[in-house]
Amino acid sequence: MLCSFPRHSNASSEDISSDDFTITPYSLSYASVDAALGLRIFLRLYLLWRFIMFHSHLFRDTSSRSVGYLNRVSIDYFFLTKTYLEQWPVVYLTTFCIIVFLIGSWSLRACSYSSTNEHLTMQNTMWLFVITFTTVGYGDFTPSTYCGRTIAAIIALVGVLSTALLISVLAQKLVMNRWEKYVNNFVLNVELAKECKLNAANMIKFALKVWCMKKKNVSA
Repeated sequence: MLCSFPRHSNASSEDISSDDFTITPYSLSYASVDAALGLRIFLRLYLLWRFIMFHSHLFRDTSSRSVGYLNRVSIDYFFLTKTYLEQWPVVYLTTFCIIVFLIGSWSLRACSYSSTNEHLTMQNTMWLFVITFTTVGYGDFTPSTYCGRTIAAIIALVGVLSTALLISVLAQKLVMNRWEKYVNNFVLNVELAKECKLNAANMIKFALKVWCMKKKNVSA
């Protein structure tokens, strides 16, 4: 386990009044030790990015790095991200969203508490992540600490960025390539030719009808 799962915290004797046994909610600046230590563990995800970069054929290939150096293009993580997003946009965005979803849901659970000073359930924090990530914000669940609010703001920014990337990917997928345009234009030209032939045939038919009617009137 990279980080411990947030535990259900029971109210301490300081938070419970001895007279009416009411629970005092945590303040906005409250942060548990589990959350403070657990969130820092996610910084080690840079090891995953280093693993991806050092095991990429573009980074290990001397010729590609030489060409990049001559063209003043650095073969770093940002270049590899653009490359993978260009080659496998659906897989890349899906994997990225799943990782952000799991990390964001756990982080919100670690920093959000209910009115009984217990951590929100994982299902509720997943729902809070979804409505924050999509910038909908129904308001049925809200972060109760500054830590949770900070995480929610980061999730909203990542959601806006992911939405922009998704729109760009969908726009590229919906745009026809050259061969599809050729086929579409060919089909349209065939349909246009058929329509022209049909109109010409109708004109000839109506012209014959008019000629027959004039001939009958003359003979009468």
